[in-house]
Amino acid sequence: MEASMEHGLTGGPEVAAAMEAARALGRALGESAQFKRFEAAYDALQADTEARHKLNEFLSHRQELSMESMFGAADQAALEKLEQEWQSLSAMPNIISYLHAQEDLIALLRQAASRISQQIGLDYGAACSPSGR
Repeated sequence: MEASMEHGLTGGPEVAAAMEAARALGRALGESAQFKRFEAAYDALQADTEARHKLNEFLSHRQELSMESMFGAADQAALEKLEQEWQSLSAMPNIISYLHAQEDLIALLRQAASRISQQIGLDYGAACSPSGR
């Protein structure tokens, strides 16, 4: 029960068992090859100043373009420039490694969510999404 209280949950042994299972899942995910590859790719990307700078520029331009699109102000030239930035980014080894590692980790997390959903009879991923989708 102590473990459940630290997270603001109350309840009996069921809550404590669920919290322990969640911790075990977290440990298993953290020890997975997918997570370790993701961590290494993230660290390599953080150490690559040029790739990080280009990625931040791309993300900033993409956000600006997204806002412009919502108001009907985005133009074809801006879309083409964004596509060129993406082509440049997607040729950088640390970006490629990061994106592949991210995809692999997301696939593992989706598998875990699917197993949880099967066990509890509820779409766990949808129940946990901000919009409840």
